[in-house]
Amino acid sequence: MKKVIINADDFGLSKGVNEGIILAHQKGILTSTTLMANMPGFEHAVELAKQNGELGVGVHLNIVRGRPITPAKKVSSLLNKEKNFFANIFFILRKFWSKKINQQEIELEFRAQIEKILRHDIRISHFDSEKHIHCLPSLLKIVLKLGKEYNIKRIRYFNEYCLSSLLFQSAKSFFVSVSCLSMRQKIKENGFLIPERSYGVCKSGRMTSKTIKKILCNLKDGVAEVMVHPGFVTRELMDLEKEIGSFYINKYREKELKGLLDKDLKQIIKDKDIRLISFHQL
Repeated sequence: MKKVIINADDFGLSKGVNEGIILAHQKGILTSTTLMANMPGFEHAVELAKQNGELGVGVHLNIVRGRPITPAKKVSSLLNKEKNFFANIFFILRKFWSKKINQQEIELEFRAQIEKILRHDIRISHFDSEKHIHCLPSLLKIVLKLGKEYNIKRIRYFNEYCLSSLLFQSAKSFFVSVSCLSMRQKIKENGFLIPERSYGVCKSGRMTSKTIKKILCNLKDGVAEVMVHPGFVTRELMDLEKEIGSFYINKYREKELKGLLDKDLKQIIKDKDIRLISFHQL
C-alpha cells in the first residue's frame, strides 16, 4: 500500500503560520506538523492542535532560532550576547565542529522543549528539527536517547538525493541524507520507525501543487514523508524575523499553502489508492 505523511514544519512560529497549517489540514491534504516549543505562537498552536485531533503533532527541535526554554546560564554555549540562539546554521556548525558547543547543553534544551510540549497535553508523534540539525550523527544519538526515554519512537529520516537548478538545496539534501544513512543501523537497533522515502529538501520553498502532484503520481509502495512549509506571511512574522533572523522559506509559505489546497490533489490520492497518514500511523 502507498502511504504518505504530509508534514508542515514551524507550527508555533507565529499565528499566521499556525493558521496556514490548520487550513492546509482542514481543507487540503496536510496530515502532520511539528511544533516549535520556544516560539511566540506556541500557545496558539497548542490551542489549534487540541481543536484538530486528527492532526499529528511532533516536536520541531530547535537550537537555531529564538530564545531557549532552559535558563540561559545553563546553555550558554548555544547563545549569543543577546541570549538568543545564533540563527546562522553555518556559524552553529562551525562552532559545533570546533567543539565550542557543549552537547550536554543541547540535550538539556532538547529535553526542555519536549517536556514543555508534553506539559500541554500534546501526544507527540515524532521528532524533526530546525535546519535538520538532528541529522548530525552525534545529535541524532541524543534524540534517540530522549526518544527512548519519552517513548517517542518515530523520527524524520532523509534519503532524498537530487541534482537540480537549486544547487544549495541539492547540496543540503545530499548532506542530511548521507548523515542519516550513517545512522540508519543505529536508528533501527533502537527500535525507531522511519518512512522509506522523503521529499521536500531539494525543492524547499517550491513545494507547489505541481511538485506535489509529481511526487504523488510517482509514489511507490511503502511510506513517504513530504515536508512542506505553509503559512500566512503577516506583520507579526516579519517583525519576528527582525528579532531572531531571517527565514529563507517565508517568501514561499503562501505559495506552498496554495499548493496544498489544490483540489486536484485529493482526486490523485483517490485515483492512485494512496492513504494519507500521520507519524502516529507509521
